[in-house]
Amino acid sequence: MRIFTKFFILFISVFILDTTEAQNRRYLDQVFSEVNVSYGDEFGVNPAAPSPLGANFTILRFIASQGQLGMAKQPLVANIYSPKGDERTDRPLIIYVHTGNFFPYPANGSCSGTMRDSSNVEFATRLAKMGYVVAVINYRQGWNPLDPQELIRRYFLINAAYRGVQDMNTYVRYFKRSVAQLGNPHGIDPNKITIWGQGTGGYLSLATAYLKSYPEIFNTDNPLKFILTPPIAPANIPMVLEQYNGTLTAEGPVTRVDALYNSLSRIPVGDTLCIPNHVGFNNDIALCVNMGGALGDSTWLSDGEVPLISFHVDTDPFAPVDTDVLNVPTATGPQPVVEVSGSRDLAERLARFGNNDVFKNIPAGFDPYGVKNRSGHIGYYEFRDTPDNSSSPWEWAKADNPPSTCNKNANLAKTYIDTIVGYFAPRACVALGLNCDFNSSVKDLADANVNLKMSPNPATTDISITVSDETPIRSYAVFDISGRMVRSYNNVNSSAVTLKRESLQNGLYLVKMQFQGGTLTKKVVFE
Repeated sequence: MRIFTKFFILFISVFILDTTEAQNRRYLDQVFSEVNVSYGDEFGVNPAAPSPLGANFTILRFIASQGQLGMAKQPLVANIYSPKGDERTDRPLIIYVHTGNFFPYPANGSCSGTMRDSSNVEFATRLAKMGYVVAVINYRQGWNPLDPQELIRRYFLINAAYRGVQDMNTYVRYFKRSVAQLGNPHGIDPNKITIWGQGTGGYLSLATAYLKSYPEIFNTDNPLKFILTPPIAPANIPMVLEQYNGTLTAEGPVTRVDALYNSLSRIPVGDTLCIPNHVGFNNDIALCVNMGGALGDSTWLSDGEVPLISFHVDTDPFAPVDTDVLNVPTATGPQPVVEVSGSRDLAERLARFGNNDVFKNIPAGFDPYGVKNRSGHIGYYEFRDTPDNSSSPWEWAKADNPPSTCNKNANLAKTYIDTIVGYFAPRACVALGLNCDFNSSVKDLADANVNLKMSPNPATTDISITVSDETPIRSYAVFDISGRMVRSYNNVNSSAVTLKRESLQNGLYLVKMQFQGGTLTKKVVFE
């Protein structure tokens, strides 16, 4: 037994070192301890004031008032996270799109839906500490999810998604303009832009990345799914009409409602639907990420387009992992809307094209989360057997956030975020050409280096861990006998922590602690 125990400890120690070998390097690990946040969201923006990011017309007031009000201009805003103390001006940018079912929280019947959702803040903070600039953006919302006719629901949702894509393209152009004309206030490289969508944002990131022209919308195997038919319309009419809705990129010209569009939407004749912003700059991005969501049609994804990193729950009841009907959660329950293609189908299509082959350039031994991935596809990480069959286990609600069905287990959600960020990091390095230092190693520290003390050990309840004030613990994680991470604590930055036993069973565990100068792994036993 003693020999086995020694062998196990050696095995697990090697496993953990392998999984953390790529840490403590820019874009691979959190190398900054603090971030700067520039807030431009609903808590700090005067809607009447111009936004440097742009503005466009929203249907939300019209929908909320049941057609009594016309269109209103809404500023495009973002909360921008950047590493504190970083002087580089060529940093990659992530445009991060929150979820929300295209309707404001809490009317969306969801546990989230704002720029300050707990998961948004966690992702943005972690990525900024890794050296990225992250813009958590808002976009225009508003549709009618409760219309009794599925075709009408589809019409309103397709229009909402179209406006969202317009906004996404506008943000991309703004950031490119900010470098070319505004003195690069965010310190970014305009050629290294990633769009990252969560939930509803996943639909927008995918459509923005792979839907490049208006005619492409209807160039599918099933074009009728985007067509209004009689008796709802006088004839077969596209659900999105460029002459009214504006161009896909929202670069102009100004569009207005006429009698025909009024008959379809009830929006007053003469109202503006779309205005141009940041004209003259391209909408090119370098990488796309989706966590859930889907693409309106798989045919929109073609050979030679940007790489894609996908995360999806295989049993997602709302956004299908394959090609199936999208169900939008609402306050009255899920509403079927339209057939879409999820991450698994997109991954298969990407594999045929070779669009994700760049990920093969990750050096061997530096992709521990890729080894764990069970999807069988490059760039697609599939989650299975999630708690309570959650479709978004990386999300959690604040303690005061209704409804009661919302996940409030932040620690559990953060373990999924650990995996997502760990899987993203090396792929972004090779896709964006970030010249990440895959070859440097992490220094192994000894107890004396940090004046480590742990007691009691073995323990029946909690274990106290202390180090010197000069070498605080930045983060730590707990691994079980199989090497599975069971706990993860980030942004600790403390010289004293308490490892709470809570639901941990009797047995041997390994605690891996991250310090400024390296890592230290210790065995603990609960009895």
